Amino acid sequence: MIFHSLYQWASFLALVVSVAAGLWFGRWPERTGAVAMLAAWLATALSLNGTQLWGPQWSVMAVDVLLLAVLLFIALRSDRWWPMWASGFHGLSVVLHLAVIADPKIWARAYFVAGNAFSYLVMAALLVGALGRRRPTPTDAAS
Repeated sequence: MIFHSLYQWASFLALVVSVAAGLWFGRWPERTGAVAMLAAWLATALSLNGTQLWGPQWSVMAVDVLLLAVLLFIALRSDRWWPMWASGFHGLSVVLHLAVIADPKIWARAYFVAGNAFSYLVMAALLVGALGRRRPTPTDAAS
């Protein structure tokens, strides 16, 4: 993916912030989610067909289904709440792909905007979950 527009930079910045928070502050659920989201972003960037205006993006759908499987695994194995939210939001992305399969004439811009909105919500869930797991800072004994 080459960064031609502001939304690409904004998406990348949101990803970097959420992944960094997940890796820095999180434990295994946040770190696994962060690595999976980064890998999904890279795989999507490599497999996206930017010239296709109508119909489903099959390779992107495959990446999204794999990411949903990882998020569901984290949600079922961890004691955190953020993976459930992330799984729900990302599940909407998969449903969006299914909607485009059902009706290939869904406007490409709507497909793009809704997919990005759900992506930001998944990244926000990781960020909130990671920041909620911050390690406590040592306090001054005098205070």
